[in-house]
Amino acid sequence: MSKRIIALALAAALTLSSAAALSACKKDDETPSDITEATAAENLQTEAPAPAGVTDPLTGLTGYDEKYVGQKLVAVVVENSPSARPQWGMSTPDILMEYEVEGGISRMLWLYSNIDKLPDTIGPVRSARHDIVELALGLDALFVHCGGSTFAYDKIKSYSGTLSEVDGMQSQSFFVRDRSRNTASEHRLTLKSGGLRDWISSSGINMTVNEAYKKPFSFASSAVTPSGGDCLSAQISYSPSYNYEFKYDSAAAKYNCFINGSERKDDAGIQCAYTNVVVLYTDMAAMGTSSGHQDLKLENGGTGFFASNGKYEEIKWTKGGDRDMLKLTKADGSELSLSPGNSYIGFVRSTRSSSTVIG
Repeated sequence: MSKRIIALALAAALTLSSAAALSACKKDDETPSDITEATAAENLQTEAPAPAGVTDPLTGLTGYDEKYVGQKLVAVVVENSPSARPQWGMSTPDILMEYEVEGGISRMLWLYSNIDKLPDTIGPVRSARHDIVELALGLDALFVHCGGSTFAYDKIKSYSGTLSEVDGMQSQSFFVRDRSRNTASEHRLTLKSGGLRDWISSSGINMTVNEAYKKPFSFASSAVTPSGGDCLSAQISYSPSYNYEFKYDSAAAKYNCFINGSERKDDAGIQCAYTNVVVLYTDMAAMGTSSGHQDLKLENGGTGFFASNGKYEEIKWTKGGDRDMLKLTKADGSELSLSPGNSYIGFVRSTRSSSTVIG
């Protein structure tokens, strides 16, 4: 099948940082916990059937338990360096967001529509960047991380009392370093969801979502067929070292994920696959720090593409201010509805849009 290369117009050329350390291992990631080992079996998640009629806010699937309606979703910062792979629980998020940070590496924000959806073990949990804080603010989520850049902490501080936050630097016992892996300690920090749930119950933290954020994304009632043409494969690139391909599996109606030519799997060996693949081209600029921190110009919005059901189409997106929600629209500006199911949302540097290949 012939391949199409999506080349979208860019708002401005960006200055790239020429010297950025590949390692994101810093003191801001350290926690005093170093307790037990995690097992792959802990990540296997079972869900009891729920009454039909209520729709999950992050998947659009019916049968969502009414007791979770009006609760905050949970957003966890997870590492994506080679030393962190395979991640604990990688296949479990309702929505996985990813974007480039310093040194050409990427970082992820895993989203779950309620606290009981989290698998037993998640990780490696890592430090926040200010852009990730902005994404969490735009969802009114419970934001879980361990440490952060100076810019991230400045952002968190400026929304004290507004952002519900859990920081592993505060020595919570439910952040545990797994000893089963022979890698640096910063690549072994896991979140134990049972401990997090207990802490939420005892801490009195507000888990009621602001009314304006109850429906962060629009979902159709059945599978969507995008209007732009066939998409049996979609290749995107965050940097020379972070290249992805999403291959459509018609039997499962999902896109299997590959990174640098290898299957993307979690620690239990489960292939990561998504009903919806959303790629958003994003203006970025170096922040002038010695570490090479980057700034996603989320306030600028931009273009991108949406793939589902073996098809794709070009789309637009906006974010606006820190607390504004991410909005996805069709090219004509009408609301974009996703297919019911899980989703991958990648924020790709605009200057790498020409590396996208759809075929």
